[in-house]
Amino acid sequence: MDASLYDEDIYAWAEQQAAALRRAAVSGRLSSNELDLEHLAEEIQDVGKSELRATTSLLHHAFVHLMKAWADPGSRASGHWLSETAGFLLDARRAYTPSMSRLIDLDEVWREAWPFALDKLYEFGVEPREAPQDTCPFSLDELVKPGFDVNAAPDRIRAR
Repeated sequence: MDASLYDEDIYAWAEQQAAALRRAAVSGRLSSNELDLEHLAEEIQDVGKSELRATTSLLHHAFVHLMKAWADPGSRASGHWLSETAGFLLDARRAYTPSMSRLIDLDEVWREAWPFALDKLYEFGVEPREAPQDTCPFSLDELVKPGFDVNAAPDRIRAR
């Protein structure tokens, strides 16, 4: 068992631990009278799923704010939206672990953010001339690494 994996990648650790508990349950090396191994395995696995949901949610919120800034660049709120984007991406960076990359459909998160951004824009009296493209113009790697330039991000959306 790699104890440091818990601190480095909670999702991978949860998957590893759930699998190990299931193997122990099958082999009978742990008594099911002492532990409810299947439910314990499910709970441990849920820790990882919860982390994955949190990271995906943070990316969603970042995209909503970024799309508002893209759709209404002249708004007085644009700076605030970009600041919120930066905050959500910072939190996503902290929650993200490498094993999540195969499970996060960035294009889906991107597409699902637009209706939320659009609703908020309508509240501001803004009717965007167009919707953003269906595919996310950013990679997951660049979004979760330090140095992502939120101020340049609306221009990248426009450039596509």
